Amino acid sequence: MKFYEKIKEICNKYNKVALFVDMDGTIVEYKVYPEGFVTYESKELFIEAEPVKIIIDKLEELNKINNLEVYILSLSKSNIIKEEKLKWLKKYIPFIKEENYIIPIRENGDYDSDNRKYIKSEKMKEKLNVYDYVILLDDEHKILKTTQKELKDKGEVFHISSALI
Repeated sequence: MKFYEKIKEICNKYNKVALFVDMDGTIVEYKVYPEGFVTYESKELFIEAEPVKIIIDKLEELNKINNLEVYILSLSKSNIIKEEKLKWLKKYIPFIKEENYIIPIRENGDYDSDNRKYIKSEKMKEKLNVYDYVILLDDEHKILKTTQKELKDKGEVFHISSALI
């Protein structure tokens, strides 16, 4: 079953569904930099990243489903990178409301290396008072496995490769 059909099937089963989408490596080209290259002062690294158009097009279609709300859930090392991510989102994904951007910042203490793999599931669980079911689309295996375990029967996870089908 194709990704769109899977999400549509979930939406038919539940009244209110939220889809949380990662950025780096999911809707944005992921660039690998040498250790220590990206610092809290690094600028214009993210703003120049290429969009993954095939995924963005699918998200735009999914965004039309009445009982589905699409969120961006992306981690940021610094305030500078968060600002670049916000500019990037406004440029390439204007169909997702700005109030649906959730971007915890490491520099501000929103997460650290110890809770990094849990922070997304925590943010998603906070929304379970509004939604019957939550979904994560991400590229990072540790985060996907942790999120699936944390959400139990209240949510589902998909690796980015699922959305390519």
